[in-house]
Amino acid sequence: MVLAGDAALTAAAADCTCRARGQEFELGQSTCLQTAKGARIATCGMVLNNTSWQFSDTPCVVSEAPAARKPVDTAKHAHHHHGG
Repeated sequence: MVLAGDAALTAAAADCTCRARGQEFELGQSTCLQTAKGARIATCGMVLNNTSWQFSDTPCVVSEAPAARKPVDTAKHAHHHHGG
């Protein structure tokens, strides 16, 4: 069940999304985007009735590859050669 007060908000915010890297972000959401100055925190906001990314001066560290922290143990699996 959706409250009447929330319904108007939801409907209005349906088109108010920012797009980045193939994803949609709602107003107020932040993500890490590449700029000419490097990766920066960008927040989805409204500019002249249009959604726009508002870049901050805060650098962000992109950590989309957690596997990079520890090397993958391929040595254990390399010994399973049958035949030959």
